Amino acid sequence: MNRVLSTEELLVHWEAEGRPRKVVFTNGCFDLLHPGHVRYLTAARGLGDCLVVGLNDDAGVSRLKGPYRPYLTLAVRAELLAALEAVDYVVPFSEDTPLELVKRLRPDVLVKGGGYEKDMIVGGQEVVSWGGEVVVLPLEDDFSTTAMALAIGDSTNAEMEEDISAIFRPYGVGMGGRATKHKAKRDKRIHRAGGRRGRK
Repeated sequence: MNRVLSTEELLVHWEAEGRPRKVVFTNGCFDLLHPGHVRYLTAARGLGDCLVVGLNDDAGVSRLKGPYRPYLTLAVRAELLAALEAVDYVVPFSEDTPLELVKRLRPDVLVKGGGYEKDMIVGGQEVVSWGGEVVVLPLEDDFSTTAMALAIGDSTNAEMEEDISAIFRPYGVGMGGRATKHKAKRDKRIHRAGGRRGRK
């Protein structure tokens, strides 16, 4: 069975085959899969019997990450996610947040990664209201899409220039600091752009 489904397709499937006993839900862009993603999703899957991943569509990623993202199209990102052993279903969504998706799927566990406060997680109140739980899992700074993209960019630029003296390192542990600075600058640009759009 195809594991990349619309919300309606997944609900119909559950109605026909039976809903898993404990459904876990998480969401994100998952643009360039890396070990941090795999570890996070594996940990999330361990919290229940079925892991559903809400996946931001391409326009949603651009709104969140800026006009140069995503690196990979929705179809590619969804196929890669669905190939992971930990992931049972991938459900793309176009809204800015997964709130409507959470309301429709009614997961038993809502998972987010990073420094979130539980009461600030979109959909958290709803999940708790029907007896579910909200879980925050730690993320590893060294593993990020931005760190991977920076490493690829360095090596590609060196290769294009045929500059064997260029300084670059393969993607791996120890690259989180540079990526964090890059993301901070990017987020400021997106915030400023959002403010300009809001004044129109």
